[in-house]
Amino acid sequence: MQYLLGDKLARQKVLIAAVMAALPQITFAEDTLSEVIVSSDTIQSNQPSEKTKSYTVKSTTSATRLDTSIRETPQSISVITREQLDDFRVLTINDALSYATGIKVEPFETDRTDYSARGFDITNFQIDGISTPITYGTNYGNLDVAIYDRIEVLRGANGLLTATGNPSATINFVRKRPTKDFQARIDLSAGSWDNQRLDADISGSINADGSVRGRLVMAHQNKDSYLDRYSNERNVAYGVIEADITDNTNVVLGHTYHQNDSSGNNWGSLPLLYADGSKRDYKRSDSTAPDWTYWNVGTNITFAELTHYFNNDWKVKGQLTHKETEANARLHYIYGNEDRTTGLGLFSYPGMYHTLTKDNVVDVYANGPFELAGRKHELVVGATLSKADVKDYGRNGLIGTPLSSFESAGDFPLPVFGAESKNADFTTKTTNIYAAVKLNPTDALKVTAGGSLLSYEMEGISYDIPQEAKENNKFTPYIGAVYDLNDTYSVYASYTGIYKPQVEVGSDFKPLAPLEGKNFEVGVKSEWFNKTLNSSFALFKTEQENLAQQIGMVGITTIYDGIKATSKGYEFDLSGEVTDRLNINAGYTRLMSVKGDQDQNVNPYIPRHLVHLSTVYKVPFIENLKVGASVNWQNDIYVDIGSVRYVQDSYAVLNLMANYKIDDHWSTAINLYNVTNEKYLASMKWASSGTSYYAAPFNGAVTLTWKY
Repeated sequence: MQYLLGDKLARQKVLIAAVMAALPQITFAEDTLSEVIVSSDTIQSNQPSEKTKSYTVKSTTSATRLDTSIRETPQSISVITREQLDDFRVLTINDALSYATGIKVEPFETDRTDYSARGFDITNFQIDGISTPITYGTNYGNLDVAIYDRIEVLRGANGLLTATGNPSATINFVRKRPTKDFQARIDLSAGSWDNQRLDADISGSINADGSVRGRLVMAHQNKDSYLDRYSNERNVAYGVIEADITDNTNVVLGHTYHQNDSSGNNWGSLPLLYADGSKRDYKRSDSTAPDWTYWNVGTNITFAELTHYFNNDWKVKGQLTHKETEANARLHYIYGNEDRTTGLGLFSYPGMYHTLTKDNVVDVYANGPFELAGRKHELVVGATLSKADVKDYGRNGLIGTPLSSFESAGDFPLPVFGAESKNADFTTKTTNIYAAVKLNPTDALKVTAGGSLLSYEMEGISYDIPQEAKENNKFTPYIGAVYDLNDTYSVYASYTGIYKPQVEVGSDFKPLAPLEGKNFEVGVKSEWFNKTLNSSFALFKTEQENLAQQIGMVGITTIYDGIKATSKGYEFDLSGEVTDRLNINAGYTRLMSVKGDQDQNVNPYIPRHLVHLSTVYKVPFIENLKVGASVNWQNDIYVDIGSVRYVQDSYAVLNLMANYKIDDHWSTAINLYNVTNEKYLASMKWASSGTSYYAAPFNGAVTLTWKY
């Protein structure tokens, strides 16, 4: 949960007191301001990935807000850069995250997706390091990546900046920013199932001296699908202006518009079993959705930033984000199990829904160096205030109408819907005060320590269940250390607390107690070939209490039980340049166990082995040609549907690409996906409820690109 607390005077005083308490410890070079001098190392580390053309980055702030190299960050980090997104023509967040080590993408319906890492759901999401609420951890619609420079994935708990230390991962989407020099790019694509897309990206200075810069990114995509009756239209617009008010002060204003409209989309999906418990088989194109179904999701995000640099390398930054998401849906769910002989046993559940969420987030922090015991160290102190309002309205058709067979689901007539009722109306307010210090006791040893102080309040109602919870000043600790063995290798260890308020309800129809626990990680990191290639190996262990596990349904309400759970495993990550011709991004995650307090397997739908590998090679004898491949493999997984164990066999998905640069302005590319035409279920997360659907078969796209 990362939501917003309104501007209450008492909490403002707490923030001011925390900042002022930290500032006296800092040794300032002078008491006055002067022109900021930026070193070449800083310029290099802060370069966007679209400029470096690399599969890795020099530094990241996702863990602590301190600008730290991947090697000096005492947690596992993966980065999907703009170069890799462009090489493999990755257009959505779902596709992008499949290139990150240890991330399992769970598109359990055509327009709803969950994510997991290290055995548990990912609920922490950020944009430019600012936590952005995603209700229930589920993404609605196919979110586009056209506006992002890169995506950073910090694995393990991150209670310092996200207010709640979820033990899976934090996903940070880093926006494209204006450039001083003029640049422009247009991509035109055509692909399988009448897939048509146009991207435009223009950036540069607005005034003569370059002190005001702007950028505009737009994308339009329209496509049909391998699924019967399903189609999708997506429109994206992102505008941002960056201005240097003085030599020391910078302001940024921006807005993102994202509209995702789908028709013929599924809600729930294909019943996996017959009434006798035997396994059903379907064509990949089979769908339960009639052509009158739709799910339209519109998101508008407005943000502002103000940054002031002091002459002693300190800075203060304030960020404000307002986000509104509105969804309108007309859906058709089928439930039950078909009798093999009669075709009966399936029933209809039509519904119409209107959801509106409004989120406001304010973050203010100061960071910079200070001297202690004759050595230079770094400090960050700040606070995030957030407020989220969720309203959900629904109308039902006649529930329980029997179907004559599965085949009749797609032809189910448009029903008459009843009066609208309010399903949910609740507000969550949060204050998170955080601080971290990076100490340098020796040239080889770096120690990062800190913590967050979380206060939150939730009130309202959701599906007739009161949403009432409150906590004041809950402390979550963070500590990590990195020791350089030599110029190439470092060893590290970290410990992070876990604390997460929950909305899931127990058998008493009250929200479960907050999730609490500990996250441990140790490993080895290295930098190769003049720091152009990063590698890491990590061992991790997580201990949790009150982990929500579904135990049944009461009416339309899902009931959970809070259990103790422990996960442990290891992972390997590699990204960057092997040579000036070969880029690589690879990873392997081994979940050795995810066990409950009764020694039961927890979340068995999550693979215990995950492998991904992507490489792109610049062909030496055809100088303007580069070719590449990516492959994702996972082991077999299962869910229990009642007394029946349903197994998804292991599978691998292979993608291929080729790009040819015609001249300085024009290039063309071809991308092929699921080249071996592997048939597998898109997600098993909710298959325990008896439904799923098949992922896309072999498909492809060609792209023509113009750049200036």
